[in-house]
Amino acid sequence: MSILSTNDQEAFEIASMLGKRDRGEERVYYRKINDLVRSILIPSPDSILDEAIAVSISSSFYFKVSDAITWLDGERALLLEASGLPGIILTNDTNTFMKYFSELSISKLISEFREFDMDVSDRGLVYVDRAFNVKGVGVVVLGYALTQVSVHDKFIAYPMNVETEIKSIQVLDEDQDSVMPGTRVGLALRNTKLEDIDGVQALIRPGTKFINSINDFNRFKWSDDAREVHVIFNGIKVMGKVEGNSIVLTSELPMVSGRALIINVNAKPKKPRIMGYAIINA
Repeated sequence: MSILSTNDQEAFEIASMLGKRDRGEERVYYRKINDLVRSILIPSPDSILDEAIAVSISSSFYFKVSDAITWLDGERALLLEASGLPGIILTNDTNTFMKYFSELSISKLISEFREFDMDVSDRGLVYVDRAFNVKGVGVVVLGYALTQVSVHDKFIAYPMNVETEIKSIQVLDEDQDSVMPGTRVGLALRNTKLEDIDGVQALIRPGTKFINSINDFNRFKWSDDAREVHVIFNGIKVMGKVEGNSIVLTSELPMVSGRALIINVNAKPKKPRIMGYAIINA
């Protein structure tokens, strides 16, 4: 799950009610619940792309709204609207929130704080946020399994199209034979050189089809027009050129299920950088 707030301290307070901070990751909290692990992501409020990536790999959200609503709260509201995720909106002033955001479907999600978990659907890939060498082990990638992963499974490193095999799996420093979608994982890769997967964003199942354009997307009426946009899809970030109601991608995207978030980082000051979204089905 992702926690969004313009007030970093409030975001961390919410996270502390849902889990405990990981020793090696300042902005990630965890809680083990039976055989599953809840991951709580607190993306930096200083980066709309970091927030979009976190939301795009999440299955739910918490959104703490400022007492004095600003355009940044509005931008986050549009990001969550674009995501289509279920979640909880925490506000001290429901009337003011509804004054600004009653047109959005997320306005129905105002609630008191409660623990809230959603299952993660199998999206057919592993989002990767880090790759490095470990002495005696080899190449290890860290990320979130958005599909079931087992030892000896084969994947394609995206975007370099290099085949690799899962040698071992760790979750919170414990070895596992298999993990379900939604799990924070460390994956050791067999017969893979770090230089061959430099810049890896995801591990994708062999045989996955790709798309090089988005032929239809939902554009928010509050957004600026843009020529170039960022497309965030299951954590993957690519650039695209807007042509009418289509987006031509500079790099192919795997054709797996999810919502692609359309971000215009060059929007005019105090205009929302969330341009819209596209629904992609495998």
